[in-house]
Amino acid sequence: MKNQKGITLVSLVIYIVLLLIIVSILTIITNHFSSNVKYLSKSNKNISQINKFNMYFVNDVKRNNDIATIENNKLIFKDGTSYTYIENTIYRNNLAICNNIKEVIFSKKEEIDEKNFTKKIINVKLMVKGIKNFIRENEYVLKYW
Repeated sequence: MKNQKGITLVSLVIYIVLLLIIVSILTIITNHFSSNVKYLSKSNKNISQINKFNMYFVNDVKRNNDIATIENNKLIFKDGTSYTYIENTIYRNNLAICNNIKEVIFSKKEEIDEKNFTKKIINVKLMVKGIKNFIRENEYVLKYW
């Protein structure tokens, strides 16, 4: 009897079927991944507006130790710097800094720390537009030392 080495027709068909199954599974996974990436890029494109707001607001909070006036959609620091929310835009001293904002609410509270210093805290609630609205609520402590 001869020693027969090589690929038979049956084994070749089995290899091709297995290869097709593996390629189809990888195609399904790749398609699912790419559709989710597109969804994430569309839904989160306006979230960077929160970072832009924080960049300006933290700088002003560090420089001020009190607030002149505060309303639901307007805040004025003692040095005259103002933040106003009008028609989906946040303005800092009449200059637009953030767009596509659905809602902004400013509020103020005071706390006493362990050294009996009174801390003035500004609470800012931002809602950013998107496929799903993103809500972020931050507390900022005014300079108190």
